[in-house]
Amino acid sequence: MSLEKIKHLLKLRDEDPETAISLLGELGCSLEERVAAAIVLIDCGDAMEDVASVSQGVEILNEIVKSINHDSTLFYNLANGLHIRSRLGHGPISPVAGQALEDRFQARVHFGSIMRDSNASDELKSQSLTNIGILLLETSRWVEAVDCFQKAQKILPRNSVAAYQEMRYSMRLAALFHRKPKIYRTYCHLDTLLERIRELSDVVSANYETLVEFSGKNALPSVRKAAEDAARIKPCLKKRIDNPYFAFVDANGLSLSLHCSAEEYSSGRFDLLTIPSIRAKLSDEHRVPEIFAMINVMKSDFALARQLFFDVRGIDTDTPFFETTSHADTLDYAVYGVRFSALTSAQRIAFDILDKIAVALACYLGTKQAHKASFSNVWGRVGRGGVFELNKEIDISFRMGNPGMIALHNIFHDISKDDSRGHGFMEAHKSYRNSSTHRFSRVSDLLCMIDPVHASPKGSMNDHLERNPRRTA
Repeated sequence: MSLEKIKHLLKLRDEDPETAISLLGELGCSLEERVAAAIVLIDCGDAMEDVASVSQGVEILNEIVKSINHDSTLFYNLANGLHIRSRLGHGPISPVAGQALEDRFQARVHFGSIMRDSNASDELKSQSLTNIGILLLETSRWVEAVDCFQKAQKILPRNSVAAYQEMRYSMRLAALFHRKPKIYRTYCHLDTLLERIRELSDVVSANYETLVEFSGKNALPSVRKAAEDAARIKPCLKKRIDNPYFAFVDANGLSLSLHCSAEEYSSGRFDLLTIPSIRAKLSDEHRVPEIFAMINVMKSDFALARQLFFDVRGIDTDTPFFETTSHADTLDYAVYGVRFSALTSAQRIAFDILDKIAVALACYLGTKQAHKASFSNVWGRVGRGGVFELNKEIDISFRMGNPGMIALHNIFHDISKDDSRGHGFMEAHKSYRNSSTHRFSRVSDLLCMIDPVHASPKGSMNDHLERNPRRTA
C-alpha cells in the first residue's frame, strides 16, 4: 500500500475527478485503500453528477462498516455518500417511499450515531449536525435545521458552514417578512432577526479557512458575497434580558418564535406563533374552527413543559417543589424525588404534543375518527398483503406537495423503531417517553456530569454548500 498514492488521489479528486476515478485500479485491497477508493468514488461522482460512482462508493463503505466496530469517520463518510446519492437519483422524489427517502433516512441515522459517540471529536460532531441540518432542509424541516446549525456552532464556534446556512435561511425569512409582514411577524421580531444575520456574517467572514476546509474553494466567492451583503446591516444595541427564565428561553432558542426582542421578553409575551388565517368549507358550521382551540392547547402544553424543565434542570438550583417523601437507596446511582419526576414529566408533555398535532391534522383534513388519531397511526394502515396504505386525505396532501405534511411525515420516520431498516436517529426520545409513561424510568446522578450541548443528539447558494458537504478522509 502506498500512502503517497492515496494522498495523491484524495488531492486529485478536487482538481481532476475523472482522472482520479480512472486511477482507482492502482489501489489494493487493504482497509485504508478501500476506504480511500470509496471516498474518491463518492466525491468525484458528486462532482461529475455520476450516481453510479457514488453508489459504488456507498456500497464499499456499507460492507466495511459491517465488519468493524463503530468508527465515526467511516459513518460520516457513509452518511455523506447516502446524502449525495439521494440528491443525484433521477426521477421525482416521493415523500413516502423510494430509494431517495431511504438514503436520507439512513444518512440521518449515521450522522446521529456520531452525535452519540463519546469518542467522536467536536469537529466531527459539529460537521454532522451541520449535515443533518442540510438534510432536514430538503424535507421542509427548516426550523429544525436552523436549530441544528446553531448547535453546530456552539460545539465548534469556527464552523462557518453552519453559520452560513443559518444566515442564508434567516435572510430568506427576512425577505418573506418584508413581503408579507402580517403573516411572518408571528415568526420573528424583524430587527432581532436582522441583528442575528449581521452577527452570523461576522462568524462567516472570520472563518473562511474553515469553510474551504469543510466545503472546498468553489464555495468561497458566493459565500463571501452573501457575508458582505449581510455585514451591511446596521447594528443595533442588544438589550439585556433580566428575567432568568426568559434569558434561558432566549439562550436556548425555546420560544415559539424564532427571534424575540428584549421588549417582548420584558412584557412576558413572546410565544407569538399562530395560524394567521385558515380556509373553511362552505359546509362547515358558522363557528370558530376547532383548529384554533387545538393550537392554544398545544402552545400551553409546550410552555408548561419548558418552564417545568427550567425549574428542575439543575441539581443545585432551587425549585418551587417540596420534596416530602423518603426514598430507599437502590445502590445503582439512581436519584428519586419530585425534581426528577418533574424532569421526566416535562419530556413526556413535550413529546406528547406530537399526538395532539396528529389529531389537529386529522380534524383539519376530515379523516375518519380524527379525534382518535395518534402520530403513529394518522398516516395510514397496513392493508392486504402487508402493504402500507396511506389515508386518502394524507395521500392527496402529499401529491399536492404540501411541505408541512412532508416535514411531519419525516419526523415520524425519525422517531420510528424498525428492526429491518434501523431505528430513526431521534427514536430514543420516543423510547424514553414510553418508558416514563408505562414503566419505571430512573434518572442517574451521573447525568449531572453531562454537557447538555454535546449530549444533544461542496456548492453555495449556487449549490456547493447546500448539496455537497465535505467528506473526511
